[in-house]
Amino acid sequence: MEYKRKESFRHKLVYPIQLVCLVKHPDRDAALEAHGEIIDISPRGLRIGFECALPKDVDECTLILRFVIHERTFDVSGETVWNRPNSVGAYTYGVRLTIDDRMQESIIEDLKLRRKQEVANNKEKKKA
Repeated sequence: MEYKRKESFRHKLVYPIQLVCLVKHPDRDAALEAHGEIIDISPRGLRIGFECALPKDVDECTLILRFVIHERTFDVSGETVWNRPNSVGAYTYGVRLTIDDRMQESIIEDLKLRRKQEVANNKEKKKA
């Protein structure tokens, strides 16, 4: 299934954000834990990467994601809308977040703070 984005912006991260993902299947008690990274992000979705594939029935599962954008920890849930292997043998997934407007604003706010910090760090490196 191909997913068409119609969002106001999608921020490709210069430095990927590490995340912990719990894959919760509705018919199973135990959740699978996977560690990966956020490749790009928008207020309503993520493109995330893992070294190993998630279960084949991941589209039936709820993903519970934990990550830090700037200094705040986000605990959000979502669902996969597409997945594919990438050129280096890892796996990439598109995730639609199930969050409210307030959480979307928090993500945007932290992305701005993170980018501001990245720019300041780059200026310091150039001076040295």
